Amino acid sequence: MNEDLLDPPVMTRASRKALARRQRKDEKTSRRPVERRVPLAPRNERQGEYLQALHDCDQVFGVGPAGTGKTYLAARWAIRQVLDRRKECVVICRPTAAKPKHRLGFRPGNQDEKVADWLVPIMDGFKDECGAATIAKMKIAGQIEFAAFETMRGRTFRNAVVILDEAQNCDMGDLRLFLTRIGEGSQVIVDGDLDQIDIDDPGLEKVLDMVEEFDLDADVIEFEPEDVVRSAIARGWVGAFARSRR
Repeated sequence: MNEDLLDPPVMTRASRKALARRQRKDEKTSRRPVERRVPLAPRNERQGEYLQALHDCDQVFGVGPAGTGKTYLAARWAIRQVLDRRKECVVICRPTAAKPKHRLGFRPGNQDEKVADWLVPIMDGFKDECGAATIAKMKIAGQIEFAAFETMRGRTFRNAVVILDEAQNCDMGDLRLFLTRIGEGSQVIVDGDLDQIDIDDPGLEKVLDMVEEFDLDADVIEFEPEDVVRSAIARGWVGAFARSRR
């Protein structure tokens, strides 16, 4: 007998109620906010200003020395916006090589594997916010994306938090391409260290001047060597290198 022709089993009133309860429970579980794995609090006054800027403004530039938490805090803020359903996804951009510019092809693997090393600081922030298992699910769901400069032209990033990390290694063409991709409902976060430039024609400082010159609706938070939180050793060296250039 063809089992496909059999009538489906009749559900009793009790079984229908049990199924409805399970469905409501599953729906509530899917809507439950993901708890933070590591509490998020500013470690100094500048970090507090940075987090406040992220809360208040759709365009935020964080500029300053390594170890001040620019990338880490941006990552945690961004992933939380998606977890809390304020944004649909996080888009990560980063200049990945100076010469040949932005080329990923020489590295083995697919695009995710090619950029994995460059994204470690951002992924560390993601994982401290919600854990590796949640991050893996969000990647599968398309809620976390790396956007390469080679494929960015013509795109529009809508209802996303878009992070540009290591922006000091972008030239004016890169920054123009990136900043004009930002669509409705999105927030853009640009981080960089003007003392760690690896290209001949950087554009970040010029863009920061444009923010002031044209009174653009953007917050610029400037970190100083004393704001380094990575370690006392790192803070000492950042200060020493800054003084040695004077």
